[in-house]
Amino acid sequence: MTSKPQGLAEGLNFPVTNDKGERSTSEFGKGVFAACFKAAGEDQLASQVLAEKNWRYKYNKYMIDHVKTSLKSPEAALAQAKAGLDYLHNNFEFIRDGKPMKFSEGMKTIKGSFHTGFLKGTKPKPSPLELVVPYKGKELKGDALVAQLKKWANNGTIEPSAAEAISMVAKNNTWVDLSDKYFVLLGAGSAMVPFLVLMALGANIIAVDLDRAPIWKRLLTVAENSCGTITFPLKKPQKDIQSKDELYDQAGGNLITQAPEINNWLQSVYPEKPITVGCYVYLDGEAHVKVALACDAIMKGLSESRKNVGLAYLCTPTDCHVIPKEANQSALANFNSWGLKNLLVQPIRLFSGRHLQKNALAPIKSSDGKAEFTIVDGLVVNQGPNYALAKRMQHWRAIVARTNYGCVVSSHIAPSTSTASVVSNRQFAWAYDGMPYFTPFEIFSQETSNAVMSAILIHDLRNSQAIANPQVPLKNPLELFRENSFHGGVWRSAYKVGSIGEVSAFIHFVKVLKPYLLLSVLVALVAIVWRYTH
Repeated sequence: MTSKPQGLAEGLNFPVTNDKGERSTSEFGKGVFAACFKAAGEDQLASQVLAEKNWRYKYNKYMIDHVKTSLKSPEAALAQAKAGLDYLHNNFEFIRDGKPMKFSEGMKTIKGSFHTGFLKGTKPKPSPLELVVPYKGKELKGDALVAQLKKWANNGTIEPSAAEAISMVAKNNTWVDLSDKYFVLLGAGSAMVPFLVLMALGANIIAVDLDRAPIWKRLLTVAENSCGTITFPLKKPQKDIQSKDELYDQAGGNLITQAPEINNWLQSVYPEKPITVGCYVYLDGEAHVKVALACDAIMKGLSESRKNVGLAYLCTPTDCHVIPKEANQSALANFNSWGLKNLLVQPIRLFSGRHLQKNALAPIKSSDGKAEFTIVDGLVVNQGPNYALAKRMQHWRAIVARTNYGCVVSSHIAPSTSTASVVSNRQFAWAYDGMPYFTPFEIFSQETSNAVMSAILIHDLRNSQAIANPQVPLKNPLELFRENSFHGGVWRSAYKVGSIGEVSAFIHFVKVLKPYLLLSVLVALVAIVWRYTH
């Protein structure tokens, strides 16, 4: 995508990418990955990516190459991550009062901040506090939750490590009392944010979201009716605010236009407390890259300058990840299965090269031959290169913060979830409806996803043996994303998730039309009977 020269908006902007003054997100994305490849000594791949004429529909190939070359050695993985992040921060432009500057410069030189708002919940802490997971009209906890986790794991919908992690939280009520924990939620009002779960467990939330009164009315009302606390940015001192409506109106800030001020404010909030900074933002298209980069700058600033900072992300299952060998073997077994569902789609497998592609990929060896990794290609090309770059940026920050700054990093795959932003796209909604036909896929409600991913976050903060802990050794930094995956079936499916969308949409329409088809058959049978009896 290319935008022509025009007046630039305040805040983050993609840089000029040619001598015509155009700002192409495709050319910029290619530049990011070329920088990654060069940092790992992969000059040929760097040249190939820069020469690519169809980045919009072929970016996935280079994403997979990026993962494969990162797995050659821990040094290659870290070098590519740092190069990608440096390119983003040093090339993106930041506009303040009409004056352009490099984003990295803006983060260093802009000194403004916010006032601090605070509200303490009015509800007493329940006794005991328990992890509760809403699922299909039920509230699962304790033994019932553990049983469902085992069912999901046995079915291949989640990894056994995820079932174990959530079970540990479900069985340990002392872990779920979060009154000692402080969480910065970037995008506190977003669909996939764990705000409701953390507030219900008594957490101390430092919330950042847009300065829109309806957002803050909802967040502060929830906080007031909880046993937790909420701290938030304000445009003027709280003591000068006369009403709740004015409080809602004065709260919040814009990550894309005010990232330096938000970073400065967060540096001053609870400076002696350990904090976990979570990135939960999402926007469509190129805006997703902008808001993800704004969050990255804040997480960079906090992890480099404050002590005891942890990071938290929700990885998308529709990405390229290192996975357990057992998941790869399960995907292969499902592909080779002679079950009825596989037989019914066999003609599509035989006559279409791009539909129902084999999910299990060959293993990858490190350069020294001492380590072997299995990966999954979960990329869905239609989601676009901007989405892929925004999510990959989070991977890079996660491994840099864990490796270089000793941060606890909770970054695990969350399931495909029927959020409003996803199902508003009719094609994705149709595909989601048909995906459960393919074992072991399952699409989860927003409430279920929020609860299970909150539990995994709690596990990572409470269990010193969790892979999130930088003291736990990894053969390669990309193994950070291998454990505790609640992928919804993507890793163990017979087919690549990116190759089943159109077939899933077709199944959706078969389901929708099924009553009419049955009615048509019934009418035809009645007509035949009438004809031969009259």
